[in-house]
Amino acid sequence: MAAIDLAILFVAFTGHFTMTMMSTTMVALAPTIPKPKRLVTKLIHRESIFSPRYNANDTVVDRAKRAIKTSIERLVQVSKLVSDSHDIQTNLLPSQPSELFYINFSIGHPPIPQLAIMDTGSSFLWVKCLPCSPCSSKLPISIFDPSRSFTYTSMSCRRYSCGYSKCNSYNECTYNITYVRGPGSTGIYVFEQLTFETIDDTEIVVPRVLLGCGRRFEVDSGQYNGVFGLGAGRDTSVITQLGSRFSYCVGNIMDPHYPYNQLSFGDGAIMEGDSTPLESRYGRYYVTLEGISFDGKMLDIDRGIFERTAVVDDGVILDSGTAYTWLAQDAYNAVSEEVRSLLKGMLRRYKGMPNQLCYVGSVSEDLSGFPAVTFHFANGAELVLDTQSTFLHVAPRVFCMAIGSSIVNGGNSKNLSVIGIMAQQNYNVGYDIGQNKLYFQRIDCELMED
Repeated sequence: MAAIDLAILFVAFTGHFTMTMMSTTMVALAPTIPKPKRLVTKLIHRESIFSPRYNANDTVVDRAKRAIKTSIERLVQVSKLVSDSHDIQTNLLPSQPSELFYINFSIGHPPIPQLAIMDTGSSFLWVKCLPCSPCSSKLPISIFDPSRSFTYTSMSCRRYSCGYSKCNSYNECTYNITYVRGPGSTGIYVFEQLTFETIDDTEIVVPRVLLGCGRRFEVDSGQYNGVFGLGAGRDTSVITQLGSRFSYCVGNIMDPHYPYNQLSFGDGAIMEGDSTPLESRYGRYYVTLEGISFDGKMLDIDRGIFERTAVVDDGVILDSGTAYTWLAQDAYNAVSEEVRSLLKGMLRRYKGMPNQLCYVGSVSEDLSGFPAVTFHFANGAELVLDTQSTFLHVAPRVFCMAIGSSIVNGGNSKNLSVIGIMAQQNYNVGYDIGQNKLYFQRIDCELMED
C-alpha cells in the first residue's frame, strides 16, 4: 500500500502537550470509505435541555458567566497553541467545562451510543474504550467495549507501519499524550463502524473509520465519551474520511430550548451563500478578514492587523469552541470606540466586568435600531451580527459586548483574532476542505430541516 505522511502533535484546551508518536510515515490506513450522501445530525449545545449538563435552576446570567469564563480560557489556549505552533500542532482534549457542542453517534456493531465534544480545532476522533482507567461515565451512555463489537479492528503493527508510534505487547499502534498542563491520555489506533441518527430519524452507517481508543486518563471525565474533531489535519482526520466537507447551522445559543442546531458531513454538507478563501493550518481554520463596518460605515482599521504572516503568530481563526469573538487589539479599539460613540448619553456604563465593555440596560429594549455589525471577508463574503450576536446579558439589567480584545483578555499574540460561535449564530457555515473555501449563508436553522 502507498505510504502517506502523517505528522501529528496534539495540543490540549487546558494547555498543550507533546505526543510521543507520529512524526511519521504510516502505510495506507483503510480502504476508501463510501462517502455518505446525506449525513445530517443534531448538535447539542452544552446549556440546552438536550444536554446532560443542563441545569434547570441555571439562569440566563449563570449561562452568560460560563460563556465568558470559558471563552477567555479558550482564547488563552488557542493563543498559546498558535504562539507555539511553528510546525504541526492541533487540539485534542477540551477541558471541562470549555466545550460548547456535543455530537451524538454510535460506534461498533451492535452500535453503542456515544456523546463526544464537537471541535473544529481538533483533527482526531477518539472515544473511551474498555478496559480503561480511571474511566467512568456520568451519562446514561455506556463506555465502548471493543470485545463486544463485530466490526472492531485494532491497527496492527504487523500490517501497518506505525512510524515513531510504539507497538504494545499486542502488536497494536499506540499513542501516548503527555500534557504540559492538564490530564494526559494513552490509547490505540483502531478501525470501527460509526452510525449516525439523522435529523429525520433515519440511520446512516459509515464503515471502517480510523479513530482512537482511549485506555488511560490521568483524570477521569465522565461528562463526555470522547472528542469529535472537525479539523482538516492529516489523514487521520475524520472529516477527510467522511468527504472533506462539513457544515453547521447554529441558532441562539443562549436559548436552552432551541432544537435546530445541526451538523452535516460529506455530500450532505450545505455549501451555499457567499464564499471566502479558507486555510487549514496547525489544526485551525484561518480566514481573511478585510474590515468591519457598522451599517455600512467602515471602521478605520489597518487591514494588515488581520493578515497571517510566516513569522508572526497572527491572523483570523474561525472557531466553534468559544462563544465570544476576540479581536486584535487595534481592531477591538475601533469597534469599542464606535459602540461607545453610539451609546454615549443613552446608557450608563457598567464597570463591574474587568476588560469588558458593558452597559446598564436591556438589549431587546434599549438597543432597538442599533446598527448591524458586519465582518467583511475576502471575495465579498460577509458575516452580519445583530444585537443578539453582538451583546450578551451578564445580569438582568446589564449587558456586555460579546467582542473583546485578544491581548487584554489573556491572548499571547497582539494581532490574533478568533471569531466565536455567537458571531456565527443564525448562519449555516460550510467548510469545503478540498476547495479551500468557506461559505456563509444567513438562515433560520429550522428551515435547514425541510
